[in-house]
Amino acid sequence: MARKGTTDATEPTPAASKLEPGTEVNLGALLSKKPIFNTFKLWLVGDTPLITHAWSEKAKREMLQKQVKATKAGKDQRDPQADFVSSLYEMGQDKDGNDIYGFPATGVKNCILSAAHKDKGIARTSVMSALWIDAAMTRVRPALAGAVCDMPLVRIYGGAPEMREDMVKIGSGLNKIANLAYRGQFTVWAMNISGRFNASVITPDALAFLIQESGVASGLGEWRNERKGMFGAFHLASAEEEAQWNAFATGKGQLPLPTSYQMAAE
Repeated sequence: MARKGTTDATEPTPAASKLEPGTEVNLGALLSKKPIFNTFKLWLVGDTPLITHAWSEKAKREMLQKQVKATKAGKDQRDPQADFVSSLYEMGQDKDGNDIYGFPATGVKNCILSAAHKDKGIARTSVMSALWIDAAMTRVRPALAGAVCDMPLVRIYGGAPEMREDMVKIGSGLNKIANLAYRGQFTVWAMNISGRFNASVITPDALAFLIQESGVASGLGEWRNERKGMFGAFHLASAEEEAQWNAFATGKGQLPLPTSYQMAAE
């Protein structure tokens, strides 16, 4: 028998003594403090055009051929229209037969995380584990036949994508060469974001702050502020803007134009 104040390793603890061999234990019921997940829904409204640049099937296939040391075929003739179409994240069509496009949900979350920092009292790692963004798993064409590639996408609402032409440099170091890139641009755009967050880790006010700040500090897509550009900036929609975009998304209203575009048209 163990002395008072000590524990004999051969003796079962009081909690363990209550369990019979083969007993099924409900571990969830043992949690003293269960996480509280709250849901949210909001609109991100674009302030500057959004540039998308999805990996094309052709680019992925060439990468695979290089890695498996396959015989390199001759270079195909440049097709700007194909480059433009391949830069878009396609999500099928709506009930009216219109093409639907999206943006990676991981990109949206990483954008929000970019505004979090422990010095602000909101550590990035904490937000990463406490925030979940809903997305539609969309199957894209892989480089290897028979493989699957599901990508979580958030739908882009707005005008039809336009082809944009940019001067870019490809390669590294002294081997960089100038080239033309043809990618998709959404001039007027918004995203209806929904998800859930752990309220014991991040408050609604803190989440709203991160989203609003990340829209300018980071942005989405190519040539965003985080990458020395001025594209893909956004803001958290006001109640009036939410009503306008909800009406547009359900086919009951016209395409809302941001204030900056309205001023430019006057």
